Amino acid sequence: MDKRTSHSSLIFVKCLENSAAVVEYYLPGGDGSWELDRSADAYIGKNGIGKTVEGDLKTPEGEFGVRSAFGVKPDPGTALPYLQVRDTTVACDGEGPFYNQIVDESITGPCHGERMSELVPEYNYGMALDYNPDNVYPLGSAIFFHCKGRKSWTGGCVAVDEGMMKHILLTCGPRPLVCIRPAKNWEHPH
Repeated sequence: MDKRTSHSSLIFVKCLENSAAVVEYYLPGGDGSWELDRSADAYIGKNGIGKTVEGDLKTPEGEFGVRSAFGVKPDPGTALPYLQVRDTTVACDGEGPFYNQIVDESITGPCHGERMSELVPEYNYGMALDYNPDNVYPLGSAIFFHCKGRKSWTGGCVAVDEGMMKHILLTCGPRPLVCIRPAKNWEHPH
């Protein structure tokens, strides 16, 4: 059975050259097919795709579910679990029990990683992908789908304009699937 049939929406990330990509966002059609809702330019990792280790500045290739949505801004009304980013919210990227997890340092204690409240506009809205679901160090952490920032690349995430990110959160349903592949290796949904 095609894994995509159990998902509420499909987000295709077609990786071009270097950090350039195009995102195609599909919602279910009335006849059981997938219909393109919208597409947009996107950024991926500075070194393209093929993530293998923490810090390689690459975006992972494959199909990923979503752990949760998050944001510095309030929940826009998504069907996903929403983590409100606070001053104590950290995406842990250092070796330890919280590697590849978003934690509240006021509960867990200190953690090496990104202080998410400082990454604006990037983390105004986002989704944490289920890359490295067993949180094994150093396979890579904090792979997010989030808003674009000032740079034309990410450290391994996928970034789109804030309007597109908010639209996805509002319409993706509870089980979106994010598919990241080179543009030349792409199959369209039926």
